[in-house]
Amino acid sequence: MSSRIGIKLGVVVSAAFTFAAVLASYSAFRPVRDALILDRDPESLPWLWLGTFVVISIASPVWSAVVAGRAPRRFVAPAYHVFAACLVGFVVAVRAVPAGSATAVVVGRVFYVWSAVFNLFAVSVFWSLLADLLGPRIARQLYGPIAAGGTVGGLIGPLLTKLLVGAIGVAGVLAVSAVLLELAVVGIAVVRRVAGNIAPEERPAAEPEVLPGGGPFTGIAQVARTPYLAAIVGYVLCTACAATFLYLAQARIVYAAHLTVAARTDFFASIDVWTQAITFVLQVVVAGAAIRWLGPGLVLAVLPIAQAVGLSVVAASPSLAAIAVVQVIGKSATHGLTRPARELLFTVVSRDDKYRAKNAIDTVGYRLGDLASSWLNKGLAALGGTALALGGTALALATIPLVAIWLAVTAIAGLGFRRRVALQLAEPAAAQPAAAQPAETPRR
Repeated sequence: MSSRIGIKLGVVVSAAFTFAAVLASYSAFRPVRDALILDRDPESLPWLWLGTFVVISIASPVWSAVVAGRAPRRFVAPAYHVFAACLVGFVVAVRAVPAGSATAVVVGRVFYVWSAVFNLFAVSVFWSLLADLLGPRIARQLYGPIAAGGTVGGLIGPLLTKLLVGAIGVAGVLAVSAVLLELAVVGIAVVRRVAGNIAPEERPAAEPEVLPGGGPFTGIAQVARTPYLAAIVGYVLCTACAATFLYLAQARIVYAAHLTVAARTDFFASIDVWTQAITFVLQVVVAGAAIRWLGPGLVLAVLPIAQAVGLSVVAASPSLAAIAVVQVIGKSATHGLTRPARELLFTVVSRDDKYRAKNAIDTVGYRLGDLASSWLNKGLAALGGTALALGGTALALATIPLVAIWLAVTAIAGLGFRRRVALQLAEPAAAQPAAAQPAETPRR
């Protein structure tokens, strides 16, 4: 018993450290990214999201093709090396390009698109690795604390930015992010080694380590033909749509306030600090118990309700204070409760789906939601308003279809998870009596 506890503790500590390094790397440069992009009219954001969707639609099939016919666990660390090298490239570019020049604008937009790809891809492959190493039973216990480690990293990142950006500048922050990402590579090696000692009954179902072959669009095809995965991508799309409307509202409100770049950076960093602090409490105190007792389906239902209320509040009171409070609550619910629950859904799918279908859902699926909702918002603006300029009642009515679809796919995903867990538990039970039967006495 004590050895099992020690192994679980080792998995939690090493995985939490790794996730902390990944999110610290990203969250360190995120406030700077958001501040720089608002040097231009925020109405250009849909075009940036279009570029992001195009890039991620290329990157996801490339990843699917790279891991086809290979052991995908071995490619997580190299993927992080590639991202760290990109950060070093941006350090060079930021230092070489004069601030305020046309070239600087291009570099800023390229960096915005790249950072959006990095955010989704780096987090997705981390959770793919964990789903590959941990079975659903142990994942229920450990995902909350592991996610809390990432929250600590997400809290450290913006704090580092607030403390260091004045002294080392944007390029220095990017260099720090690259170092943090390399620390995550070290953590990945430790996680794999410690998780190898987990008891067989707490591991995922046995599968070949090498994935089957397939083309670059295998992951997307698997999502399209599997109702369970389709429900998950539906949840992701709805999540992205609500988050995008709030993000665009935030951009317009902050832009209209005519804050300096430093003030904008401080405002965004403050939102991040409060978000990470509340998220940490939710992950440590609430998430694990809620997932164990309620199951992932009910926990996932928290976010649709919270975001519907948040959209209505911002529509009724489009102020800096309102958007700050709504963003903190929505992001805290997303990362503190629903993210661990959503990642648990992938512990009951095949290894192939954990790496290829999951990556397609987390990257292409999420950015498709961004793209669709941003252009819907832009279309409403062309007609004389924006989705968030509507009155509270009108916005509430417009939100009803989104929330209805959101809750429907949540129910499908939650029930699908329960069925798959029951099947996995039934398979060993069905095999045990057959194995225990004595061999038939040979006839003479």
